[in-house]
Amino acid sequence: MIAASLPRLSLLVCAMVLAGCTNQRSSENVFTVTKRLIEQRRAQPVTPDPKVVQAVATDALSRTTGPVLLYTLEDRKAVAVLRPIAENGAYQTWASYGSSERLSATTLNGVLVSTRGLGNDLMSSRVEPLLEVVSRREDGVATIQQRYLDGENQIVNLKSDCKITRGETEAVASVAGSVQGVRMTAECWQANRSVVNSYLVDANGAVVQSRHWAGPTMGYSTIQRLR
Repeated sequence: MIAASLPRLSLLVCAMVLAGCTNQRSSENVFTVTKRLIEQRRAQPVTPDPKVVQAVATDALSRTTGPVLLYTLEDRKAVAVLRPIAENGAYQTWASYGSSERLSATTLNGVLVSTRGLGNDLMSSRVEPLLEVVSRREDGVATIQQRYLDGENQIVNLKSDCKITRGETEAVASVAGSVQGVRMTAECWQANRSVVNSYLVDANGAVVQSRHWAGPTMGYSTIQRLR
């Protein structure tokens, strides 16, 4: 099943990396890129090689039996294959597979809610009201709260009022084959901007793919569940 999913996984990686499929330094991922950005503020984001991402994902899927995620920070053109390292109720904390870096991301039902060590981190989020509507795959409204570090290392509280709409049924590739889900869209308005988030939700209410705005310095974060 893993071998059969490789072409689709390769296409998925290419689609998620905005700059396209190019050969770059093989060690680049969300965590190494952001660490370098912290150490060298002048550094430019580098698009990782999709073939390397595919190889890491395949290795993770073959060597582990637990969940595996593909995580993209679009503005930083960075990708990482994530493995779970801790659980706190419904919250899961993840780290880059094959890396010993003490950098992490935390999700709630497939949606990014906090990061640590990535620079201008998303400190915490209250997205439960939105996820309650999204998981039911119904139209609705919700207010969410996000707290992030700004350029002066100060915590900023951000409120978003969101209108959630149900879309069409779509399919996304996974190690087990194609997964069906309903595309849910959340248009969210803040004091000085608006953003559009999207979530692919399966019949059990699980978010199998999300594109969620994580703050003005993080930008959009895409999470794809591979298993």
